[in-house]
This record gives sequence, C-alpha cells and structure tokens, in this order.
Amino acid sequence: MKLAIAQMKTSAGDFAQTARRMVDHARRAAEQGVDLLVFPMAVLCGASPVQPVDREGFMLDLADCVMSLVERLACPCLVPILTEFGDVAVPDALLINNGDITPVGLSARLAGSTGESDEQVAPSLPEIEFAGARLGVAFTYEDLDTYDDYAYDVDVIVFLSDYGFAVDDPSSALGSSLTEGRFLADARTTGAWIVGVGSLGCYDLQVFGGSSFVLAPWGELAAQAPSLEEALVVCDVDPSAEGPLAEPLTPEVYDAPLMTWGVLAMGLAEICERAGARGACVLLDGTLPSALAAALAVDALGPERVWALVGARDGEGESVARALVRALAVPADHVRPAEVAGEASGALASGLLQAGLAALAQECGGLVVGAADKTGRALEAAPTLSAAQINPFGDLYRSDLVSLGHLRNTISPVIPPEAFASVRVPRVDGLDEAFPSSEARLGFVDLVLSSYVEWELPLSDIVAERGHEEEVCAILKSFHRRGDVPAPLGAPSLLLSSRTLGEARAPFGLAWLDSVRPEGARLSGRLASIARDEAEHAAADAAPIEREDHEREVKDLLGHLRDFSFGGGFSPLVSPPGPMDAQGPSSDGPSTSLWQGPFSEN
Repeated sequence: MKLAIAQMKTSAGDFAQTARRMVDHARRAAEQGVDLLVFPMAVLCGASPVQPVDREGFMLDLADCVMSLVERLACPCLVPILTEFGDVAVPDALLINNGDITPVGLSARLAGSTGESDEQVAPSLPEIEFAGARLGVAFTYEDLDTYDDYAYDVDVIVFLSDYGFAVDDPSSALGSSLTEGRFLADARTTGAWIVGVGSLGCYDLQVFGGSSFVLAPWGELAAQAPSLEEALVVCDVDPSAEGPLAEPLTPEVYDAPLMTWGVLAMGLAEICERAGARGACVLLDGTLPSALAAALAVDALGPERVWALVGARDGEGESVARALVRALAVPADHVRPAEVAGEASGALASGLLQAGLAALAQECGGLVVGAADKTGRALEAAPTLSAAQINPFGDLYRSDLVSLGHLRNTISPVIPPEAFASVRVPRVDGLDEAFPSSEARLGFVDLVLSSYVEWELPLSDIVAERGHEEEVCAILKSFHRRGDVPAPLGAPSLLLSSRTLGEARAPFGLAWLDSVRPEGARLSGRLASIARDEAEHAAADAAPIEREDHEREVKDLLGHLRDFSFGGGFSPLVSPPGPMDAQGPSSDGPSTSLWQGPFSEN
C-alpha cells in the first residue's frame, strides 16, 4: 500500500479555503499513485469544539464541506473531524473512497455495541480492510494502549494526534522525538506500521509542530516530515514485510528547547496574524524574560515588525535592554524610552510602564507580548495592571526560560550575560538555607511545581522522592494560597504543557491542605495492612467478630474510593472532559467541574 500524509497548516473552520488545498494535495498524491492520503486531526475543525450555541451551524457547514470533498478528491482520503457523542466532542475520521463515506470511529463503536456476544473484551476501535491491509485508527494515547494490550488484527495504525506540543511530553513532538517517545515501543508491541500524523500551526492556544512519521513494525523509520513546515510525505507500507528497510532514515536527536522555541515562534506569528496586528510590542526592563520576549518576537515576525519600550529601573538594566535591541537589529525609531515620573516607584512605576506600553501598542498597531512565566503565575502576586495581550511563556517554568535563553544565544549571542544574572527566585521559607545558589533554588522550586502540576504526584510522594519536607510544603502551600487570591483577568498563554495551573489549583475557598504522611498512614498502606491482617486472621481462624470489624473497615475505604471517583458523591457536576479537553480550554481558566476527583472512573 502506498500511503501519503498531507502535513498542512490551516485555519479551523475556513472550510472553503481548506477544501481547495485538500483537493490540491489529493491531486498531487494521486499523480504519485497513492492508495490512501491522510490529513491531520486539526485540518478542518481545529483542536477545540465550538460553543454549543454555534454547534448546529458549524456542523451543517462542515457537512457541506465534506460532501464537496467527496466529489472532488482525486484519491481515497482519511479526513479527521470533531463529532458529538452524548454532548461531548469526540474525534473521528471519515474514510472517503469512490463516493462512499465511512466514519471509522463511529462504525467501530456501533459494531461493538451490536455484536453477538454480550461481553465486549476490548474497547471498540477501527479494524478496516483497505488496499490489501488491515487499518487501525487511534486518536489518543489510550487508543494506542488498547491496540497494544488487545489482540487487534491490524497491519497499520494511523495515529491522528489531537495533542498539541507539550514540553513535558516528548511523544507530543512525534517524529522529532522518536528516540524518547512511545512510538517505537508501540510498533514493536503491536507488530504494526505506526503512521503518526501531526497537525501543524496554532489552533486556539495549542500549537502543533508537525513532524509526521511512518515507523516499520520492527522499529525502523521509513519516512518523516520536517518539524514546523508543510509537507506531503509518500511512503510504501508493506504489511507482509519483515525488514530490514532498504533505506531507513536515522531518527534525529530530540532537542526539546529547540523544538519549544520553534513552536513558540510559530504560535506567536499566527496569533499576531489572526489578531490583525502590524507586529509586536515588548517592554524591556533588563530581565531575562523580557529579553526572551523581544528575541521571540523578532524571530517570529522580523525586526521591522517589533517595537520596544525601554523601562529598566537602573543603569545596568537599561544597558542590557539597549544592547539587546542592537543585537536584534530592531530599528532605532521602534525603540522608545519609558516616560515615568521621577517620584514614581514600586507598583505606581510598574503601572505607568504598562500604560506606556499600551499607548505604544495603540500607536503602532502592535500586539503587546508579555513575559509572565508559569513559576511567577504559580507563586508570585500578579500585577494589578498589565498591558499584555498574549503571554507566550505563561505555561513554561522559569528554569525553562533559562534553557531557552542559552539556546537562543547558541543561535546568535543576542542576550547579554547580565540578563541571566537577574533571574528572580520566588521567596519560599527555608529555601535560601537549603540551597546555596539561586540556580539550585529555582530548579528545586520548578521541580516541585512540575511534579505536582504536570505529573500529579501527591505531596507525600514528592517529599519521599526529593526530601526537604518543609520547603516542599511551603512551595505547595504558597501555590494553593495564590489560588485563593482573586487575580485580575490576565492575558492568555500558549498551551505548552500537559496540565495548566488552572487545572491543578484547588477549588476557590478550600481551606484544606495536604500533609506529609508515612506510608503506613496512606491509603495504600492501610489497604496493605488490612490485607495482611485478613490473611493472619484467616490462618489463625480468628473470631467472627474481628473479621466483621475488618470487613467493615474495608467497605468504608471502598466507599471513600467510590465517593471520590467520577460519578461518586464528590464527582463533577458536569461530565468529565473528553479526549479533546486533555489540555484544557484556557491557560489558567476555571476548571469545568467543581471538584476534580483524585481517582479515575476505573
């Protein structure tokens, strides 16, 4: 089977323009004898569903677009869309072939629900006979796990990723991170060709880096599209082949900071374009985040489309700012000194700088690019006045910014060394005594935050792994107390992690804070202790009254598990987010439920 991937950048919902480009890709693929052309997940509908009030009109226009594609596509195509299933947005893909349309995900679910057997051993995932091969389609990591764990008879698995790039998830970078991601193991476990199809561009606030790929079942790389670029990749997929490939590609070494910088630049450029801005406006105060914001704006838009307001508080900061704009080749008439009254200081001076930045943006028609980062948004007081319209670093920790600064200077040394020396560390009780250097303190703070936010480790686990109980407790206490302070509505951030601060914060007003517990006092320890006691009593033929006491305790614990799981007494008032909501609708918005239970529905 000859398979092709159309890695293309689109605007979600621009059906007419997107359909024209899809038809052109299909024509080019047909000229090369392609049996199946696969489009990225976000090509038509983007990465997020529309609001319910717009859903009817959107779905009708989508249907008209699909019907026009049926008549115009020059070769069989797999076209992903977003559908509804029980008022939840669900990804699906339409197999369009010779005038027929097959929704592969829906067809698999219907086949599973109407099977002769009452017992469905494995979840219903597609198994399609096509062009001499059995084709599977996965939309999430969980779907890939299911293909791994159950005996599906498929030769090729098409992975239509709906995950934007996330710094903490190497697999989200697809082909550029094969050596560190999950897909080599998926190929070997399933014995199937893995076709990773990456979306490209900025959809809502998620950014996709492309880097589609085709992996042979034995782990060799057969084809790969470049990162951050459009491409049409054609590859021969032979279900009967056992390897090795005649000309395998060498997987690239994954460079997370480089990929992050490229994704940030692409996302910022698209946001400025869709906002109709002439360029970007930045405030240069001599700090590393502000220097990075300026460098990113120049890389994304070019120096002629960047305006800078120099608002450093001291001579060294102003020297850093001036050296930076010279190195970035920002035009001299695009650099303005801040006009702040001499007696102004502290919050008043900061507010005046923000007002000056807003005035500059209004004058030049630029989008104000902020420099807030995830560490500051988690632990530091938010400014009551900010002109920022987008915070590209808002979902990145401050130590990530240090790595990005060093990376940018390897490309060209534009950021003065003094900017790195000015990196602030959030004030946390006991941190100065535990870690002598500011770099070590910042690294520990970000490690604790990422362990809790992205990796969802409980307090006791973090302390067990990292030690420094008092410092860890102080960091997480500060994080939760910040969540109880009503903050001004801030600028949105590009989503660059698997879990945002908004998703990790406790409900507003919750007074409870976790405490460090020894293993025996934790739920797993108590269950293990009960199991040991049960075994001892059974062996010793214990008295019935003692056994009843233990059974009652086990039932109580299971009751707690039920209450805290989805659907239990403390479950959300609305349905839990579906696969498309894995990264949340906003960078730091309120959760979609009043209580996010600590256990899954399993």
